[in-house]
Amino acid sequence: MTPILRVTLLYSLVPVCFTILGATISTLWPAMRRLRSHVLYLAAGVVFAVVAVELLPEIQRRALVWDVVLGFALGIGTMLGVDRVLDHMRSKDNEETDSTVERPQQLSDRGRNSSDPPRATTAVGLSLLVAIGIDFLLDGLLLGVGFAAGARIGILLALAEAAEQLSVGLAVAGEMVNAGLSRTRVITIVSALGSLVFVSAVLGATVLARFSGGAMEVVLSFGVAALLYLVTEELLREAHEERETTMGTMMFFTGFLAFLVIGMTLK
Repeated sequence: MTPILRVTLLYSLVPVCFTILGATISTLWPAMRRLRSHVLYLAAGVVFAVVAVELLPEIQRRALVWDVVLGFALGIGTMLGVDRVLDHMRSKDNEETDSTVERPQQLSDRGRNSSDPPRATTAVGLSLLVAIGIDFLLDGLLLGVGFAAGARIGILLALAEAAEQLSVGLAVAGEMVNAGLSRTRVITIVSALGSLVFVSAVLGATVLARFSGGAMEVVLSFGVAALLYLVTEELLREAHEERETTMGTMMFFTGFLAFLVIGMTLK
């Protein structure tokens, strides 16, 4: 086993552990889900720092302009395509969930004097789980891109994705708990989904590490575009769904500064 593969195997487990940690917190202390917005801000700052401090200087050092353009275009195109597929899956799942909810007219048809209270059933649809799995596989692939560029970049990106996966674990487990799933089942499902990050990262790093020259430049540019899309269209957008606070903004810059300092220290 090569040293880079050993490091990849070790640090790829970090986001998985944080996914499980988020799920556990969400099942034990539901009120902690309110912190998800702050965690999303923190994750956005951390990922943005990794792109700005680590990946962009590496790309500029190589100075292969057309390879950068190609990789960046592929990254944006891929993220837009994946995002569209995931939105379709989520909307389909919401439609299936809504179809299980009794509407006022249906309730009135059952009788206004019925003593049975109206009940709405919710479920975690298969399409939602598939969408989450695809999202995790993509996160693992981006982590593999980092390790392919070097152990240092991969380690920093693994720590950055750990913050993101913590928020994902909180959200996914929260939906499953609301659907009535038991604590053990929720943690088991989230753990299985989280393991996809590890598998994708290891496979991605193993394959991509064999690239060299212009091919590696395309891979790095792809990673930069995908990570920037992740920050602007996923992390910050979801963070803004909650009421904006000064603390949330501070978390973004705290995450950025922390990883800026870490990157300077490790050099």
